[in-house]
Amino acid sequence: MTSGVLAAQDQLAEQQPGTLFAYPMAPDTCSTLEGRCNYIITHFWDNFDISKPITDDQAFERTFRDFVDFFRYSHRNIVMGVVRDLVNKAQSNTANLQKLGEVAERALYGTEAEYWSDEVYVAFAKTLAASKQLPRNVRDHYAEQLARINSVQVGAVLDFEYVGTDGLKHRLSELPAAKTYILLFVDDSTDSTIGRLRLSTDVALNALLESGEATFVCLCMNKYSADWASAASGYAERWIVGCGEDLARNLDLRAFPCCYVLDENRTIVTKALSVEGLMSAVNPAY
Repeated sequence: MTSGVLAAQDQLAEQQPGTLFAYPMAPDTCSTLEGRCNYIITHFWDNFDISKPITDDQAFERTFRDFVDFFRYSHRNIVMGVVRDLVNKAQSNTANLQKLGEVAERALYGTEAEYWSDEVYVAFAKTLAASKQLPRNVRDHYAEQLARINSVQVGAVLDFEYVGTDGLKHRLSELPAAKTYILLFVDDSTDSTIGRLRLSTDVALNALLESGEATFVCLCMNKYSADWASAASGYAERWIVGCGEDLARNLDLRAFPCCYVLDENRTIVTKALSVEGLMSAVNPAY
C-alpha cells in the first residue's frame, strides 16, 4: 500500500494540465512517504514568484490544492513552516495575499475543502486578519472566523444556551449524563431533511441511543416559534430538539447539516462533521 501511495505522489509531482508549473520531484534519498512529501512541499514554490501578479486564478487554485494534497502525508512541523513562509512572502503583493487567503479558505476551511485543518488554516487567517494592507471588511472576515475557530477548538469544553420545544431555555450542561453527546446542527435555509432521516434510521446510532451510551441533540438555527415546535415534535423520538438564532454566530459551523461529537465531559472530540462523516464514525462498516 505504501509503495502505491509513493507512486501516486510521484505522479502528482509531475506538472498537471492547468497548473502553474512543474512540481518538484523528491530525490531517491527520500525513501519514505513522509520524507518525499516533506521535500516536495518544502520546494513546491521554488520556481514561482508570488510577489508578481497572479494572472490565472483558476490555475493558481488548482496548484494550491495540489500543494495542500501533500500535507496529509507530511510532518506537521514542516507543513507549518512552509505555510508561514508562503504567507509571509505573499505579503509583498496585497492582491496576491488576498487571493491566497480566498484559495486557502476554500481548500482548508470551507465546504469545498478536501483537507480540513484548523491549525493550517489559522496560519493563513491570522496573517490576513492582521494585515493593514487589506480592506477592513476583508480583515474582519478572517478575524470573525478566527474567533469562531478559537472558541470551539477540539479539546475545549462546549456549553451554550438553546431553546427547547417547550419554549424554555436550556443549556448543554443540563443534559443527562452520557458517555457521548452527538450534536446535529441544521438550518432552515438548507434542506436537512434527508440528513435527519438517514440519522434517525441508522441502526448503529439508534443502538447507542437506546443503550444510553449516547445522547443526541438536534439544534435548529432559528428563533423559537409555535410552528417550529410543532414541526420539531416529529423528529426522532430519542432526540433532544432545540433551536437558537444566534448559535451559528458563536460556533464553527461550516456547512449544514453539521455534526459535533463530545465526550462525557462535553469536551469536543470532533467537529464540523458531515452526516456521512458521523455515520462512518459510529458505524465502522458504513
